[in-house]
Order: sequence, then structure tokens, then C-alpha cells
Amino acid sequence: MSVGAQRRSRLAIVWLVVMATFVLGGGLAHANQLITITIPDRHGEIPSKWLTYPGQPRADVLLPTGYNRKRAYPLIVLLPGFSNTYAILGPSMLDAQKVLAGLQAIVVSPEGEVGWYADWYNNGAYGTPEWESYELDEVIPQILARYKILPQRRYHALFGISMGGLGAAYLGGRLPGFFGSIGVLSGFVDLQIIPEVPSAAMDELSDAPIGSVIGPTTGFYATGHNPTALVHNLEYTRVFLSAGDGVPTSADGTGGGVGNAEEAGVIRPMSDAYYAALKAAGIDVTYQTHHGCHCWPDFQTELRNAIAWGPFKAVVEHPTDWTNETVATHGQLWDIGYRFTTHPTAVVRFTRTGSRLQISAAGSAVTLTTSRDCVLHVVTPASVQIPSRSCVPHQGRQRRRKRGRAARRHANRAVKG
Repeated sequence: MSVGAQRRSRLAIVWLVVMATFVLGGGLAHANQLITITIPDRHGEIPSKWLTYPGQPRADVLLPTGYNRKRAYPLIVLLPGFSNTYAILGPSMLDAQKVLAGLQAIVVSPEGEVGWYADWYNNGAYGTPEWESYELDEVIPQILARYKILPQRRYHALFGISMGGLGAAYLGGRLPGFFGSIGVLSGFVDLQIIPEVPSAAMDELSDAPIGSVIGPTTGFYATGHNPTALVHNLEYTRVFLSAGDGVPTSADGTGGGVGNAEEAGVIRPMSDAYYAALKAAGIDVTYQTHHGCHCWPDFQTELRNAIAWGPFKAVVEHPTDWTNETVATHGQLWDIGYRFTTHPTAVVRFTRTGSRLQISAAGSAVTLTTSRDCVLHVVTPASVQIPSRSCVPHQGRQRRRKRGRAARRHANRAVKG
């Protein structure tokens, strides 16, 4: 064989290998990828007894087809149902690699276990577990440190299934400046629909003493965690809501037994009440009802429908008139952070109208931090004029920016390490 013929033969072999790699392996190499990461509770929010595995709390992450770490993506945080753990994106549950195939977004399912996405009341003693603080103070910042996410709130969606639907409806209102859309899929969304029943059931299911999770159903702490009572917190948020009627579909086979009764007797009435409250408050809500039970085939269908609805459509990014009600000790409401000195003793209403912020009686003083570096300490009830200029001199702002950049670099190294 001549030298030219040998070269042509080698070239043909190389091209065959390249084409085989492209045809046989290329799809696998570039398909969406499901991985597991840890999201530490850096402030001890979740004691180890609440986890079913050793070590730090985990999360499953679905990376989109062709994922490029240099590119910024939309984000969906998908909250698991009761005792499902973080692993709901796998093939035996949501089968997200198939159901969400082609979705160009990063999907994160953090741990939720049996915590009901609340900082537990513990009959007025408070303390751990602190699930809402974990999701908002640990999960979200660590996701943003690990992955490149588009900054606008329109590109941040919070979805949840069953107990996770409660989490999406509640936590979406706790962090309104971040989440532009929420998806409530067969969610446990009215904690006061039947006096004393939901709270007692939550405690019993979590194997905790009565009064542990949200206290008495008629109490202020239960009201402050009830999505149906807090719909005004979602004034600028798009809402997708879905629920079945308990009648099994062909995909369900004979249905889920208890799942049939749960969907028909608990989830559907709660969803109807939640939808009525959202509509009455003028919230942008889409409500889809369907045959089906509290079962994974129906959850998969609901997730597909939520994606078809469009979780990343345009929303108001920076409103200056809003209302938010809370019983949380701290949080971020749009461009204003708050931290109460002690636990509030009532549902606290923040009302902003332009540069004026009204705060109802909380039984505690509160510290406010504005986006212009102003720190205000006020006794409630209060009426506060929000400063229009920065409260930090120019050189001080530069030093704070440098410290902030250094802190973010340190956080990135810690998360990646």
C-alpha cells in the first residue's frame, strides 16, 4: 500500500471513530445530567436526626442538555413532598430526565424530609428544625454560588409537590424579590381549612408532639404559615396551580388507594380554597384540574403542564408599592432586609408605598437594611421613611464592595471544595 493510500485509510478510520462517537455517544455526553450535591446547613438549621442518611443535607440537580458552566441559566427549585427526600427527580418518582427533556434550565431539588418547610414553633419554644431558614438562607445562596443563574426574578421559579406545594406557595411569598413564578402541584395549601385538623395531622405525620410544627391551627403562627391567608405576598408573582379529583387515570392503574382519597378529600378542597383566595386578591393564577390521584404518574403530568404554562415569562422586577405579611424572625422583602430582635408575637404586615414603609405591631423591635446600605432600628408599630441616598460614604462603599467580593470568592471556593 502506498503512503498516500495509508494516509487515506487512517483518515477514514479516524472519521469513522469520530462519527461513531457523535452518533452513539454524543447524545449521552450532551444529554441532561442528574447529579447529587450536598447543601450544608452551615448554621445548624437541620439536626442530623431529621435526615435519613449520614452527613450534610443533599440535593439532586438536573443540568440541561449541553450544559455550559460559563453560561447563565434559568432556575427551578423543586421542593419534594412529605418524606420523599431530595431524590424525587429520579426515574422511580418524577423521572425528570425524561419529563424535563429539552428544558434549558437548572432544576434543583433540595432536602425537605418531614419538615413542612417551616421553622418549627415547638409550642412557643421555637428552635430546630428550621426548614424555611434552611431553604432560604442556605439552599438559595449556595445554588447561586455553585451555578451561574440569570439574575432577573422572571428566571427564578419555585415548584413543589404535595408538601412541597405548601413550601412553594409559602416560601415564594417569603422571598418575593427572587421568585417570579411558583408552581403548586397537588399542594397542601390551606392549613386552616378545617380547625385543628391540618396542624395536628402535620405533627402526627412528623412523629412530633402536638403543637410542634405550626402550633394551634387557629393561632397566629399557623396563620403566618398558611398560603391561603397570605396570598397578598404573591402580588407580583405568577402562580400555576393544579389538583386532581381522586379518580385514577389509565396511567395510575387502580390508583393509589390512600392517594385517591387524599387527592379528592384533602388536596382538591385546599386547592379550590387557595385558588378562590388568589383570584379575590387579583393574583395572576392559572388553575388546572384533572382526573388523577396523589400519585407519581399524575405528578409527572402536572410538572409537564407547569413547564408548558411557562415558568419564565415576564414579571414586574422592582415594585415600590407592596404588602407582605410574615411571622418570620428575618428575611428579605424586595430591596429591604428585616430582622426582629425577638420572635414576633403576631402576624406582622409590611406595607410599602413609594418611599414610606409601614410596619404593624410585632411585639418586637426590628432592624431594617436597605439596598442603599442604610440600617434602621425601629420599634413596632412604625412608619419609616426609606432613605433615597446611600448611608455609607463613598470610600466606605468601596471597602464594603471589596469585602463582599472577597466573601463571595471565599464562598465559591468553599462550595466547590
